[in-house]
Amino acid sequence: MATLAFWILLLAFMGAFAAQVARRVQLIAAAPNTFSLDQLGLRTSHFIVDVLLQWRTIKERPLTGLMHAFVFWGFVAFGGYTLTEFLQGLGIVDLTHTGWFHAYRLVLTPFATAVFVGILYLFVRRAFVRPVTLGAKVSVESLVIAMFIATLMITFLLTFVLEEASLAGRVNWWVHAVVILAFMALIPASKHLHLLLSPITVFLKSPELGNLPNLDFEKEQVGLETVKDLGSKIVLDALTCVECGRCQVNCPAWGSGKELNPKTIVLQTQAAVLAGEKDRKLGEIYSEQVLWQCTTCGACENQCPVGIEHLPIIIGARRGLASNGDAPEYLGAMYNNLERRSNIWGLGYDQRTKFVTSAELETFDPTKHDVMVWLGCAGSFDADFQKSLKSMFAILRTCGVKFGVLSKEKCTGDPAKRTGNEYMYQELANANIVDLRAAGPKKILTSCPHCVKTIGEDYKKFGYEVEIVHSSVYIEELTRSALGSAKALAERSGEREKVTFHDPCYLGRYAGKVDEPRALLERFGADISEVERNRENPFCCGAGGGLLFNDKDEEPGTRISDVRFKQLQATGANTVVTACPFCSIMLKGAGASAQSDTQFVDLMTYVNGKLQPRA
Repeated sequence: MATLAFWILLLAFMGAFAAQVARRVQLIAAAPNTFSLDQLGLRTSHFIVDVLLQWRTIKERPLTGLMHAFVFWGFVAFGGYTLTEFLQGLGIVDLTHTGWFHAYRLVLTPFATAVFVGILYLFVRRAFVRPVTLGAKVSVESLVIAMFIATLMITFLLTFVLEEASLAGRVNWWVHAVVILAFMALIPASKHLHLLLSPITVFLKSPELGNLPNLDFEKEQVGLETVKDLGSKIVLDALTCVECGRCQVNCPAWGSGKELNPKTIVLQTQAAVLAGEKDRKLGEIYSEQVLWQCTTCGACENQCPVGIEHLPIIIGARRGLASNGDAPEYLGAMYNNLERRSNIWGLGYDQRTKFVTSAELETFDPTKHDVMVWLGCAGSFDADFQKSLKSMFAILRTCGVKFGVLSKEKCTGDPAKRTGNEYMYQELANANIVDLRAAGPKKILTSCPHCVKTIGEDYKKFGYEVEIVHSSVYIEELTRSALGSAKALAERSGEREKVTFHDPCYLGRYAGKVDEPRALLERFGADISEVERNRENPFCCGAGGGLLFNDKDEEPGTRISDVRFKQLQATGANTVVTACPFCSIMLKGAGASAQSDTQFVDLMTYVNGKLQPRA
């Protein structure tokens, strides 16, 4: 009788589970296929690190992350135990009296203890501590699930003190089994679906941060306009969200008081998908104002422990808006500059020619030059940043490096791509690729992290691959090998100076280059006072995603650049070193607004100043 009852319960709860999962699988399958299985080695590595080892979960919030990891590892460890107990309960085979099963139970004891401690901590955190990332409303569902998990661990531990055949022992077994079945039925309709989906989502996440496949205009692709345009990976992401809020607290827009909340974006996507609102416009779901507040810094994607990619949603929706002429007015001016003059400021090409002449730059020739220097929009036209490039040229010449530049350059298209104007981006990219192929460089050197990302990663989607390196990385290696020992350099650089370094998002987070700038600074006499949010997880300067061109103060909250400047000031260092032309523009503007005497200096200028012979 007990066996029949368990069969009935199992089939009923499994049916409820399967029906809900099937519906979600259908939603994913019905979406345009955007899954990719390229770079299997990297995907496997990320799966091991982020799923099996739970490193991304633990890294930012060590204690809370470790508690989550205890629960995850415990559930994995208990898989065999649950299967064995269910096989017995169904009358299929009884393995519970074997020696290996008794040994297995003993091994599970520390796991059960760890899971109980972890879920108790998480229960208290959610019910009483209530960090802002969890929202103002207490989730009853989460508390019920927490109690379920605690009950499972308690009933398991009671098996060591209760006789299996006793009434108490049988009741304990049934409580354990029914809680598992109820948990299984609840999972698909809750955020705990991530227990099943997150391993898949993490594996399918692109190894490239901010991966945005090209639109195919021959297929009349214009970006994301309605819910039915959302790709299969986006739908999977929306159903996977665990609502932990890590994307939220790391978003510079949210952190400076803007309306944008990456977690809300994902949950709004989830709600629209589950509601079957296929023809609903994305601009109505997210609000256009929110979509244009994103700096594309990548903090949300980089911090997500379950593999969600936020940027394809935001920039995909921007593409849909831009294709219909619904981009903000300030971007319209920038697009016009790119179309007319192929640079973001719309300046005449003669200004770049004057700089090339004054800096005594040669036109790149692969037979005589070691490296080609890419100036970028800032290097070609911004007088302040050109001083930094001249410092870099001086370092290269001091080290005996032969270099040249293209006779002509167009903007890489980065500002157009990140703001959704895909057509303009592809026009610029294809024109540049023609020129680059004709020039034939084996290595490109640039001081713009955005150019590193666009030429080094995005241009691969057009079939063009070349090694492109940021000046901080190239000069660090060059000075390490060409200018002698660290001791000799330290003596040459004079007294040590306290500075702080602002990691550009596209250098630290996208490219992962965080050690080289610091090695350079320390080699040339700097003692670095680290700022809040640094290295691979910097706080954005506020220039990315086209916001460099928004000079209005109508947005809610504080300017992102002002927030970052205050963080830099808090280090106590009077010198801020930058390594991106746009970070420099934004932070200098914030410093001027604050009427601060903080000094801003580009990394190349700082290094070159220390290299010059002392009087």
